[in-house]
Amino acid sequence: MASFAGAMDLLRLVPKGGPAICNVSVTNLCNATCDFCNFAHDKGFVTDRRSLDASRFAEGLARLKREAGVRFVTFMGGEPLLHKNIVEMVRTATEMGVQPTMVTNGWLLPPKVDALADAGITTLFISIDAPTAEVHEKNRGLRGVCERIREANAKLTARGVTVIASVAMTRLVTDYAALARFVKSLGFSAITFSYPRKAALGSSSLVWSEDSELVDMTPAEILAAFDAAEGAREIIPVHNPRAGLADMRRRLTGQGERFICHAGYKYFYLDWNYDLWRCEDWDKPLASLWDFTAKDMVRDGCQACTTDCYRDASIMLHFAIAIGDAFASVREGRPLAAFKALTDRRNAGSIGAVIGHGARLTRLAGAG
Repeated sequence: MASFAGAMDLLRLVPKGGPAICNVSVTNLCNATCDFCNFAHDKGFVTDRRSLDASRFAEGLARLKREAGVRFVTFMGGEPLLHKNIVEMVRTATEMGVQPTMVTNGWLLPPKVDALADAGITTLFISIDAPTAEVHEKNRGLRGVCERIREANAKLTARGVTVIASVAMTRLVTDYAALARFVKSLGFSAITFSYPRKAALGSSSLVWSEDSELVDMTPAEILAAFDAAEGAREIIPVHNPRAGLADMRRRLTGQGERFICHAGYKYFYLDWNYDLWRCEDWDKPLASLWDFTAKDMVRDGCQACTTDCYRDASIMLHFAIAIGDAFASVREGRPLAAFKALTDRRNAGSIGAVIGHGARLTRLAGAG
């Protein structure tokens, strides 16, 4: 019955362009020392230690559901498992019909597996930085974390939770085939790549580093990394849509992307202060969450950055948004505009991206 209700809830959102996603950074604390990230506890960027007030999370999530159609939430940090109420927030999201996922470094994960699974987590993204445990653990400053990840992955898989390796494309990844084999050996079912980030983000997020040589990559290096990531599909499923990697390739070669980003319209970033941003890359919030309404949403065809979680998700959301646009055009008496929205050639790439993630998306929707 709950699965049916979840599926019907998503169908009701189709005329409005489908459901939305929100990344929620629940804390700016982190227990790792990653060279390419300024959340690292040894860099000194985090001077005002903050965590999300969990007592208001249900209220805030209800506003996101009502005003923006948010039905998927990704808990992030810093390191989200450092938040003392993270399991309760996961459970709250599940009980409110919002499907929770999480991005973690895995160090604190093993003893929390059952609690997270019981709370409704269906997918976990765990960070991996290199093709070997030695290099990964040196960058993270977490000796022994790979064995903790292996232990947690076995337990998560037994509980029916999908575990995906989240890999930043940096100079630590010297062999993508070896990386794919390594993450398989750790018990991951798929891999997703984040594009290198050197420039400062405009928001409160610190997932960047201006002085890290690991992300100071040339366009030629990044293009080679894209090609290698495509090759990794022969070893393990790659979460990034082919159309997404192709668009990033077009951007680097000056051809321009085919797909636009829908951050601020169907994808949002909420920080530990309850400030709601269109994305981590923007320089000012849309609003405090407590003041946010649908009129604060933005849809302007942005092509400003290459932040993968927004760009890749925008490709998968594109067809649902096209359907919503068609519904709106019909209501406005503009049938030709509706036809144009439905016959946009980019819809095929969007549908292909969704099909490529069909099983996981079905589980996320609570229908499987």
